[in-house]
Amino acid sequence: MNPHYQLNFELQSYWHIGNGKEGGAYADTLVLKDKNGLPYLPGKSIKGLLREAFTTAQTNHWFESEESDLIKLLFGNEMRDGEEAQGLIQVSSAFLSTEEIAYFNHQPEAKSHLYRVVSSTAIDHEKCVAKETSLRSMEVTVPVTLVAQISLNTTYLSKLPSDAKYLAQFTTWLSQVITLITELGAKRHRGFGKVIVSVQTSIGEPL
Repeated sequence: MNPHYQLNFELQSYWHIGNGKEGGAYADTLVLKDKNGLPYLPGKSIKGLLREAFTTAQTNHWFESEESDLIKLLFGNEMRDGEEAQGLIQVSSAFLSTEEIAYFNHQPEAKSHLYRVVSSTAIDHEKCVAKETSLRSMEVTVPVTLVAQISLNTTYLSKLPSDAKYLAQFTTWLSQVITLITELGAKRHRGFGKVIVSVQTSIGEPL
């Protein structure tokens, strides 16, 4: 049986994961929403955050493992022919809790309270005035808690690090590296996307 973990993303500020579309008079950029109009964090984005955190930790010698290709082993890598090698870590997207999803789907008018529109403009520092045509509006999501699932799958790996010692190491590593994830999404340098990440085992116990 492959180990499973639950990642909790507790957003502490407005945050923005864009959908690449414009919102006309409402906002210049819109946030990514699921089919029910609710906010979520794509699994690909989560995997990227984890990979960056694991890479930083490995660079700073957090791990006792002698495995030189640990990052590739965990997250996979792209081959020269463009194909991707499967990694050990599989990550789902992060969604609101089941109860919250049920509430918002039952009370669809309440979904509007999950979003705000904020505006910003570029300043001409020589003239100390706003630059012309620089006013931009962006839809953001209010602070919420999102939940994702992580599993370890050795099925597609040619090298199987499936011994109990390695899996125990991964559990420790995961609980350590998530402390490096403190921001996510766009405009992080402006205070958006502040987040606290925690992890639980599949039976709900914190690590």
